[in-house]
Amino acid sequence: MKSLPKPLYTTHYGAAYLGDALDLLKCLPDESIDLALTSPPFALLRQKEYGNVDQDEYVDWLLSFTIEVKRVLKETGSFVLDLGGAYRRERPVRSLYNYRILIRLCDEQ
Repeated sequence: MKSLPKPLYTTHYGAAYLGDALDLLKCLPDESIDLALTSPPFALLRQKEYGNVDQDEYVDWLLSFTIEVKRVLKETGSFVLDLGGAYRRERPVRSLYNYRILIRLCDEQ
């Protein structure tokens, strides 16, 4: 297991790290954290500099991340996931991708 880099900052409550979340999670031992808080890149229609994926790929991409979150969370831990909304391509309706994520998290995790 790789070791964690130096924290961005620390307090008596814990530490915050800056980096690719998936890479950082892989450095943590099982059941070692109380809280995972993230606001990942959203599945937007307009391409962003950070390389967001389309909505059809987004659900699978995010679920690969949640597998690692579940592994490192303590049994009493919490996972806070901030997901933005988006519209469907060429349709004047909101996307349901965030509900698909919730359903798959319940079914598969």
